[in-house]
Amino acid sequence: MSLVDTTLQDRLARRIEALRTARELKPGHPSVATETIRNYHTRATADGFVFDADEPVSKIGGTGTAPRPLRYFLAGFAFCLQAQYVRNAIRMGIELDHLSVDVESEIDRRGGLGLRDAPADFESIAYTTTLETDADADAVRDLAATAEDCCYVHGTLSKAVDLTGTTVLNGSPL
Repeated sequence: MSLVDTTLQDRLARRIEALRTARELKPGHPSVATETIRNYHTRATADGFVFDADEPVSKIGGTGTAPRPLRYFLAGFAFCLQAQYVRNAIRMGIELDHLSVDVESEIDRRGGLGLRDAPADFESIAYTTTLETDADADAVRDLAATAEDCCYVHGTLSKAVDLTGTTVLNGSPL
């Protein structure tokens, strides 16, 4: 059973065309509000949802009550990329039986501790997109390229860090 409702293809095409021909296409303004609960424990509100972040107990002041902040950052990238896979699978009429994105990263921990001259940053981010579909490899390559090109986080990260992606189709790397 497909994870993607390709019957939405016509509705999506009409929506994209309406936006393409709109007199003015206003910029989007994604936002989130956060507050500190205690020490590292923070709470965010976005789109009517509330979610927390924390550090593990092993960090002085952490209570381990929620995922660490950088995990949300990496998950945000994966979520954004997956949304583009779904949107473009609908647009292209590609049914997906499985879609997942795994993200790994490397950081120089000295940056977050103020122990180096350069600002804290990611050294690298690598991700693997795994798909199961009956679509042919060329269609999936096109889907992957389009999803990456349409993903705001992918576009931003690719300018800022060594970003490496792998696509796996039906158990084999493309």
